[in-house]
Amino acid sequence: MIILQAKDLSVAFAGQKILDQISLAIKEKERIGLVGVNGSGKTTLLKCLTKQLEPDEGEIFSSPLTSSAYLEQLPDYDSELTLWEVVMDSFADLLVMRKELRGLELQMTAADETDLPKIMEKYTRVTAEYEKNDGYDCENITRKILIGLGFIDSEFTRPVNTFSGGQKTRLNIARLLALEPDILFLDEPTNHLDMDAVEWLEEYLQVYPGTIVVVSHDRIFLDKIATRIVELSHTKLYSYPGNYSTYLQLKAQTSAAWEKAYQKQQEYIKKTEDYIRRFKAGIKSKQAHGRQQQLNRLERIENEKRDLTIAPWDFKLQQESALEVLKVNNLAKSYDETLFKNVNIHLRKGDKVALIGPNGCGKTTLLKIILGEIEPDVGKVEIGGRVIMGYFSQQFEGLDQNKTILDEIIYNFDITIEKARSLLGRMLFSGDDVLKMVGNLSGGEKARVSILKLLLTGANFLVLDEPTNHLDIESRLIVEDMLAQYNGTILMVSHDRYFIDQIVDEILVFRDDQLVRFLGNYSDFHNHEISIVQNIEKDFIEEKPSQQQLHRDENKERLRLERKIHRDLSELETRIDNNEEQIIKIETKLTSPEIYADADKVQILSRQLEELQKEVLVLYEKWEKLGSLAEDYA
Repeated sequence: MIILQAKDLSVAFAGQKILDQISLAIKEKERIGLVGVNGSGKTTLLKCLTKQLEPDEGEIFSSPLTSSAYLEQLPDYDSELTLWEVVMDSFADLLVMRKELRGLELQMTAADETDLPKIMEKYTRVTAEYEKNDGYDCENITRKILIGLGFIDSEFTRPVNTFSGGQKTRLNIARLLALEPDILFLDEPTNHLDMDAVEWLEEYLQVYPGTIVVVSHDRIFLDKIATRIVELSHTKLYSYPGNYSTYLQLKAQTSAAWEKAYQKQQEYIKKTEDYIRRFKAGIKSKQAHGRQQQLNRLERIENEKRDLTIAPWDFKLQQESALEVLKVNNLAKSYDETLFKNVNIHLRKGDKVALIGPNGCGKTTLLKIILGEIEPDVGKVEIGGRVIMGYFSQQFEGLDQNKTILDEIIYNFDITIEKARSLLGRMLFSGDDVLKMVGNLSGGEKARVSILKLLLTGANFLVLDEPTNHLDIESRLIVEDMLAQYNGTILMVSHDRYFIDQIVDEILVFRDDQLVRFLGNYSDFHNHEISIVQNIEKDFIEEKPSQQQLHRDENKERLRLERKIHRDLSELETRIDNNEEQIIKIETKLTSPEIYADADKVQILSRQLEELQKEVLVLYEKWEKLGSLAEDYA
């Protein structure tokens, strides 16, 4: 069933068309991955679909009963609210119901025989709705989401205003997941998540009960989540069934078929034009005129438009480094708490290594210690002979925000303006683009400038901190290819699992403030971790308990049952007392001449009395059975 439909949407900014007559039908429970190069209009389309942006042309159709939520639509929070309170606020309707149930329970204890049935009927109705919406599970769901997204118990009671921007983004994702709208719109949800949180989110979204539309540059994430890929390219929308890997195959087939059809038509046009030129004034002029008319009516196939992306480069080294590139010995660093200790790294020429671990474990700090920008508390860093280091900072600290792009290149490297313009053109900066101030650039534009500077250093040892964070998938492919063929040494931090897989042959993992080495790429490491967990679970399941353990377990179970029996007995006694009180009240009313004279009231009270007496008999039977069991456990 279609739950949202966009028809003939067009949007233009400053005279430049972003979306041109595009249509999209979103079906119930679909998982749509929205892809395209930076600037292709993905976020613009999301804002149109969520009605944050009014398109210049076209319409959006959806049922008023269909709920939706978009990451940027979430409200500004009261700074006094805690992390826990913000996410629990997603269950506001259920919390109101919970409060209503408590109030009804109090009313039932004080109600007379006339009001009680009405209150009980309402209590039953509200309870059914509350249970249907998992009201009893609100706290468990909140905790599961927060832990999954990388928050710890001690952070649950922290005020929202004490969290960083990245943490607030994770908080927004948590609240959005707890809201559980019919359509979930996600724009780069993995940007501020570490790998464990990304993998948790993948699993959570795979069983999400609603529809998902997600913009992401994480190819593994799209492979795990998407059931359809929608590509924005040159203001048009193209749809492909399946996940990202399937999309690549189908797109390649479509491109090949398009190219073949285009070339075939071009050959036909050339042959026809040659015929017309040769015979337009001769004996076959009539036939030539006829062919000209055919050519005029021909629907021309346009050559496939390809999205602009950065040009591929050969990364040339200034010189070869010595065999030993880096030695890190017993490194330790603390701020308020220990970040890491006893860190040892040994890199030789040509090694390509990824440094991974949860957010806040000290990856960037370690890189800056290796670069000499931060002093360690303990330990030593040795850089090998003839090593030329190149650094890519995820915060773009190597860029002068007050320079133009062109100045940033010509003042740092011995090249002419013409050469600098040519090189910047290969990084998609053309014409007056090169005169933009660095401080005014987007994250993707700053990343392209930083990559160009890195290429021009001729460094033989690259230290990379999240080099692909702001790049679209097409640009990531180019950078991947460059680094895979790079002849120098690489030490990098990245959350892009696919990117890591294409480049590295070794993983360094932060675990409990220390560094553990693993040979292989990320997929090898991940599969190894899964096999360890599976073996532990298998051993746990297959391990036969000792007699002593069995005896302890039996005693535990006996105590648990004994406590349960006494708890149930106490509850039964309370219910019996309450029912007997109600019976006495009804019997007293039935002896009243005023009530006795009203046949309808007598009938209602008699029916209530009969039901209460039957229930008391059942409760006494249960009480006697539990009493016997209690004696057995005594």
